[in-house]
Formats: sequence, structure tokens, C-alpha cells
Amino acid sequence: MAMVSADETPMPPSHKTLRDWVFECLRTSIVSGDLAPGQRIVEADLAKQLDVSKSPVREAILQLKQDGLVIDAPKGRGVVVAPLKPNDVREISAVREALEGLAARVLAADPQPERLAPLAAILDRMREAHAAGDVRRQFELDVEFHTALCAATGNRRLQDLFSSIRPDLQRIFLFAVNAMALDGAAAAANAIADHAALLEAISAGDAQRAVALLAAHIGGQSDQIAAALGGN
Repeated sequence: MAMVSADETPMPPSHKTLRDWVFECLRTSIVSGDLAPGQRIVEADLAKQLDVSKSPVREAILQLKQDGLVIDAPKGRGVVVAPLKPNDVREISAVREALEGLAARVLAADPQPERLAPLAAILDRMREAHAAGDVRRQFELDVEFHTALCAATGNRRLQDLFSSIRPDLQRIFLFAVNAMALDGAAAAANAIADHAALLEAISAGDAQRAVALLAAHIGGQSDQIAAALGGN
């Protein structure tokens, strides 16, 4: 069973422990969709594939469980990649709205061009990806935009909090890419328009409008993805 590509997984740098390296390999594979929801992770097979002992694999899996990316398999047969549920999407979206709303208010209160330049650059790259029909790349840049939004505030704790939900956000966006057919080609174009309007409001120092646009963008996206997932 394919798990983590050994060819694409370099040996860990000297400053990282084997446990950290195995954790990053697994998390990247889950976030990218290489390890699909429900797919079983076999400790012994993974240790053999990565040429490490079972101990760092076991420790990495425990961390993934704490982060909610894997869950116990039925009948105690190891772990499987956690499914993405509608309630997961709603919870992450609520946290996003709080964190990014704070970022928007901070930036709009002092809209220095040099702080907003990275956001404008990412938005331009999103437009390029859209023009090329590369929906997956556009959504990868979408995650970068929101990461840069929090980073632009210079608030380290805000950045750390956003980073903690980024893997979940990437999984949600990956699902959105795969479900694009549900919404048609307009969805990708609408996403760019939303980001452009948000950046314009922040640049104009209009915190109230920026927060409202952000809430509408995140809320609408959350509702669509949760509906596509179905269930609870």
C-alpha cells in the first residue's frame, strides 16, 4: 500500500529529530491528499518504507492523533486518516474568521503599502493561475494569501495560531478543488474577486468593510463545502 513517497522524501536535516521528520512526511501526505481519508497507516510498513525504527513512527502517529489528522481504526487495527466532516469545516471556519478578522482590523488601522505588498503579489499570482486554468495552484495560493494576511500584522502569536489550523485549512481547500465541478468555473473567479475586494478595503483603511467581506467570504465558502460533504 502506497503511503509516503520515499523518492520525494529527503532524509531529515541534522536539526530535526526522526520523529519530527516522520511527522512532517505523514502530515504533508495527508494534507496533499496522497493519503486519503479512511486510508490505513501501518506502523511497520511505514517504518520499513522510510528506513527508520518503529519508535519515531509511533511517536509521529501519536502527534497526528492529537492534531486530529488520524483516528483509531476499527477493531484496534492501527490508525486511519481522519475523514473530513462538515462540522470540522464549520469549526475551522469559525476560528479562521476570528483570527483573520483581527488581522484585517490591525492592517486596516495602519495600511502601510509595504505590509500589504506581499498580499498584492500573491493575488497577482492567483490571477495568473486562474488564467492558466490551474485551479489547484490557485487554491494553494489562496492558503498563502490568508497566511500572509496574518503574517503582515507582525503579531507572532496570531501567526502561530493561524499556523496551527493551516493543515486543516489545506485539507479543506483540497476538497474544494476536487469539488469545483459542483460550483462551476465561476467559483474560482469569485474567489479572486473576494480577495481583491478585501485587499482594497484594507488598503483604504475601512476595517468594518474588510471584516464584513472576510466574514462573507469564509462563511459562504464554509457553507458550500459543508453542504458538499453532507452529513453532520
